[in-house]
Amino acid sequence: MRNIELLAPGGDIDSIKAAIVAGADAVYCGLDNFNARKRAENLNFEQLCGLLRVAHQHECQLFLTLNIIVLEHELPALFKLLNQLVNTDIDGVIVQDLGVFEILKRYYPSLEVHASTQLTTHNSGQLSFLHQMGANRANLSRELNLDEIRLMSAKAHQLDMLTEVFVHGSNCIGFSGLCYFSSAHGGNSGNRGRCSQPCRDQYQTTEVGAEYPLNMKDNSAFDDFAALVDAGVDSLKVEGRIKKYHYVHSVISTWRQQINQLQQKQALSKDKSALYTVFNRDFTNGYLSGKVGKEMYIDNPRDNAVQHFSAIEQSKPHASADVVQVVKQRLYDQKTLIIDSVGEQIKPLDISKPLIKLVISGQLGGVLNIDVFVATAKQPSFSVQSTSLLSTATKYQLSKDELTSRFASLNSNQYQLHNIDFSQYFGDVYLSFKELTQMKMAIVSYLNGNKAPIKPVEFSEVRKARLADHPNSSTTESELSKPICAVLIGNRKDLALYRALKQQKTARALSVYYAVPDSIACESDKLIALFNAEPELKPWFGAIVLQQEFEAVVRLLKSIPQTQIVSNNTGIGIIAKQLGISWIAGPHLNTSNSFSLTSLQKQGCNGAFISNELNKKQIKPIHAPKAFSLHYSVLHPILLMTSRQCLFLQSAGCDKKVMDEECLSICKKHTTITNVKQVDFVIDKKRRDHNNLIGAELFFNPSIVNDIPNKFDSVLLDLRSIKTQTEFVWPQLDLVNAFQDYLQQLAGCKSDEQLYQALSVSTRAQYLKGL
Repeated sequence: MRNIELLAPGGDIDSIKAAIVAGADAVYCGLDNFNARKRAENLNFEQLCGLLRVAHQHECQLFLTLNIIVLEHELPALFKLLNQLVNTDIDGVIVQDLGVFEILKRYYPSLEVHASTQLTTHNSGQLSFLHQMGANRANLSRELNLDEIRLMSAKAHQLDMLTEVFVHGSNCIGFSGLCYFSSAHGGNSGNRGRCSQPCRDQYQTTEVGAEYPLNMKDNSAFDDFAALVDAGVDSLKVEGRIKKYHYVHSVISTWRQQINQLQQKQALSKDKSALYTVFNRDFTNGYLSGKVGKEMYIDNPRDNAVQHFSAIEQSKPHASADVVQVVKQRLYDQKTLIIDSVGEQIKPLDISKPLIKLVISGQLGGVLNIDVFVATAKQPSFSVQSTSLLSTATKYQLSKDELTSRFASLNSNQYQLHNIDFSQYFGDVYLSFKELTQMKMAIVSYLNGNKAPIKPVEFSEVRKARLADHPNSSTTESELSKPICAVLIGNRKDLALYRALKQQKTARALSVYYAVPDSIACESDKLIALFNAEPELKPWFGAIVLQQEFEAVVRLLKSIPQTQIVSNNTGIGIIAKQLGISWIAGPHLNTSNSFSLTSLQKQGCNGAFISNELNKKQIKPIHAPKAFSLHYSVLHPILLMTSRQCLFLQSAGCDKKVMDEECLSICKKHTTITNVKQVDFVIDKKRRDHNNLIGAELFFNPSIVNDIPNKFDSVLLDLRSIKTQTEFVWPQLDLVNAFQDYLQQLAGCKSDEQLYQALSVSTRAQYLKGL
């Protein structure tokens, strides 16, 4: 049987130790910066090095999470971290930002790269994209069912990539990396590791009586383990970096036993009592089984352990009246026992830095000898001798103070220089500093696993080289052309606006995009006919293109005359590149730094929308490479999340308990939910589209045109018909014309303040706050 990796969460030192003693094959953890679990305790670099040593002693790998989007001003700190990391034995880094992929591939190729769940990988084109970016493995979207996972794993293996699947822990109701709920309403971006989980907040009681209408049960693939192995999954990943060590140990040890049973060809366990004993919101395998529906929800975001075991006890004959209290006490006693037991097991795992002792000996006419003793070794672990003989000191003397200073740098994140023994060293001699440096580097190489340390990449030099390739960074504003207006429409009713704009026959440039629905296959013939009839209308692809729809995209793009598209899905970008079609990366690819633009360009991309989560200060320093355009959406419905789940089941209600094919292709619904702070949110479902949660007001930010003059090649007005609290005061045609005049700064054009009056109400809070 092939090896199946058990990948555990580690949010703090004790949790990582608990995962190791519980039998994890690998642990993923984060530092204080650049990781997607800011609420976890996390580690400093010295602790990481200690844990890495302990993990390897127990044949466990350690992966570091760098799984957030990175801002331009953070790049120097990122390079500084990577310069340290590349000289450790870290087993892999987990990445979301496309720019970080580019940095790792170009400057740190020795580091193994894993694609984060934040990239929501769900079609074979995305796997090809990630492979070209240098990824060795990909975490597949939690929303995939077993058949889809099988297809994706087969494709990954063809590319010599591994696949991970989450098998236990919290379920996100929205596709990862595409959830802006916490960012737009609270200023805590999930793409920066600060998700405040507003999906688990209390809301005003809905039409079906739910108070937590977006709260899902936890994921458990315990009963699907054998099927996952059969589907080709390489790594079973457990969620939980904000959970404590007793939770991690209980879950990992339970899964370890299950894996051992399968490897030994023994019957698999059905007993999940250990999983129910620690924190849970009850469990569901709805996504894996393809039974997405009401059973996956629970109207309680808190720990379900007491309710679970109380229900079991109450079902027994002659159950006592105080069964809940009995269960509470029993769980308390069990958890206390687990905490105490695991605490004892992890005590021997010492992550303190090993002590180094140097014994330096030598005299005139002989060689300089340095013996290195690591930890409590009684014999030298390593010795190095000078190639030259020590000569009489004339101008420079190799004193004990000089030697102490020279070797002080052996104090590092990984080792502590405890003592230097000079009892056999007789000074007043000379040895060249060059040779002394070579001896020190030999010691460093030994302590680094007999690998020569990799020289640091100086960001100042990288930046200098990149500025030469980024003309916009030095071009004056007056030398750049003004941005053109772009419009996005979403259905055939909107085509009336498109045709009205065409009939005006003005000299002003205008791009019009048409949003291709999520369910492409059942609409493909009509889409092919539309784009052939309107060759100037450009396709706009959303972020979620599941495999069955992805195959329909290939047919669509081969059958239409358009030479440019916008795609929020990198898999479609790969297809466009293969077909020679120019593609622009959409706003939901979360582009936030210049390296991301370079990365995209290398994958055949010709331009990109900058993320709408960024503010003026964060956008301004981003510069595009040559022949690469920048874009920005100034008007759009604020997408808070896209979900494969039905968001109406716990809000307005639905007759179906389990979603079927018609739910995606036929269902069209709209409702609102209101949280306890009286803030409204729109649930919108269009035919052929997934369920979306939308902000109550449209985002409108025309001021960015003057805030950052001539930054963008085009700015977008998203005029798709989604009912929110925002009403168009002006006819949409008048708004487009006025905005075009504004962009060209024509005489008599509307001001910022006047443009805001085109809408009854709007917001640009995300832009003002930024990340």
